[in-house]
Amino acid sequence: MGAGPVGMVAALVLARHGVPCVLADQGFETSDHPKLDYVNARSMEFLRHLGVAGDVRAAGVGPEHPADVIWSTGHAGEPITTWELPSVAEECRRIAEHDDGTRPVEPGQRISQIELEPVLRAHCRREPLIDLRRGLRFDTLTQDGDGVTSHLVDVMSDDQVQVRSRYVIGCDGASSRVRAAAGIGLEGFDVPGLPSAFMVHFKSRDLATLHRHGRFWHYFAFRYVVLAQDEADTWTVHVNGMDPGEFDTPPADPAGFVRDITRTDLRIDKVLLTSRWRPDFMIADRYRAGRVLLAGDAAHRMFPTGAYGMNTGVGDAVGAAWKVAALVRGFGGPGLLDAYDAERRPVGLRNMHTSHRHLGVHLRAGALLRDGAPLAAIASTLQAERGENEYTGVELGYRYADSPVVCHEEGPEPPWSPHAYTPTTWPGGRPPSLLLDDGTPIFDRFAAAFTLVDFVGDGRAVPLLAAAAAQRLPVRHAVVRDARVREVWERDLVLLRPDHHVAWRGNATGADPAAVVRRVRGAGR
Repeated sequence: MGAGPVGMVAALVLARHGVPCVLADQGFETSDHPKLDYVNARSMEFLRHLGVAGDVRAAGVGPEHPADVIWSTGHAGEPITTWELPSVAEECRRIAEHDDGTRPVEPGQRISQIELEPVLRAHCRREPLIDLRRGLRFDTLTQDGDGVTSHLVDVMSDDQVQVRSRYVIGCDGASSRVRAAAGIGLEGFDVPGLPSAFMVHFKSRDLATLHRHGRFWHYFAFRYVVLAQDEADTWTVHVNGMDPGEFDTPPADPAGFVRDITRTDLRIDKVLLTSRWRPDFMIADRYRAGRVLLAGDAAHRMFPTGAYGMNTGVGDAVGAAWKVAALVRGFGGPGLLDAYDAERRPVGLRNMHTSHRHLGVHLRAGALLRDGAPLAAIASTLQAERGENEYTGVELGYRYADSPVVCHEEGPEPPWSPHAYTPTTWPGGRPPSLLLDDGTPIFDRFAAAFTLVDFVGDGRAVPLLAAAAAQRLPVRHAVVRDARVREVWERDLVLLRPDHHVAWRGNATGADPAAVVRRVRGAGR
């Protein structure tokens, strides 16, 4: 339920596993709201496996444009400092030059949700296993031992529509009706000092005013932030309210409001959209109730700092969809449903608190400015505490340490830092990305289902492959004869799940390969 980016990714993952689904949404068209402006590297890796990454790049900001973040007292004031962030082209060069496992397969991509959704929608429409049904409002659901009956309403006719399915993945946003119908609660907190916000999305070619302090992706001026959506003429301004009811009555003249806030004579050609929103952090108290799973904003709501919201949702969608597919296809056990909450909710919590940490940098710098601190001191603080959109450990390095469907190891876990991804195949984590001898990424050897990466090819993988076949677990046997990659990957045999996370590793299959297979497919020990 919900055909935003998270819902469409879930549907595309199900289709990749050969599982048909109904993709239902209350709306008829894709979003006209710029709810996001960045697809991070981990999400791009998932989109690469879905065959979508190239189209997303083509629809997004061009690869030559850097992603600099300017901090300033305002367009009418003085620049403070700049976080220089690379373009896609520069990041691709770095990936090629530093092929040591620390970097992603794909760089992140600047793109508005307005441009992203049509790309995903086109792929969903071309996929015969996805039954896209628009104009259906979710009302409630009932569950039993065999499935879920969703009660929907046709928004045009008010006719009642029932959809019977094995499972429901609720991707219907922050005010999720699926979450409410499943009886799942929320917990979280408001943002101190930011009780309200107002957005103006507009067209302008007045680059002399907008770029007074240089070209930018984000322009932070404390009272407001400007986002460059396309490096041409499309922009979004978010203005922080001083009290909760400040924008209860929206500005009658949004263009004039932007000029007043920026204290400029900015020429605005057209106001595209305005909206009020309330900054807060919320997370579902559980991600699953029976056969109903939550993903994306239905499961968590975050402040935009760090761009973790939708990107965390893409990870949710992949995690939920492959588990549901395994159950529908018959090789997954009931433990997979328990694993979804155990794996994804800790990631949601960590990302929510990391977003709050990034927001704290904004708030502290703003306090320094209000207290009259020298701009050089504020610049020093901002450079010392940068990390927004640079925390590769958060984006790439999360591990499912408590998952019941991962074969965990004894001994000390490799170090983890939000600042950098540590190349490791420690069970539960994402394996390192490296180029093979033929120049292709090892990630391109991963199957839609499970993959056993075998660096020796001497037959020691046979017992595990035989156990998988006996339990109908689909596994691609990928023999990789590359000593350099083997050294970084740490083991001769590494079993990967459909979401690329390590399920098991070893230099031999061990005494009970059948137990390994039972565990990783959710059928017990």
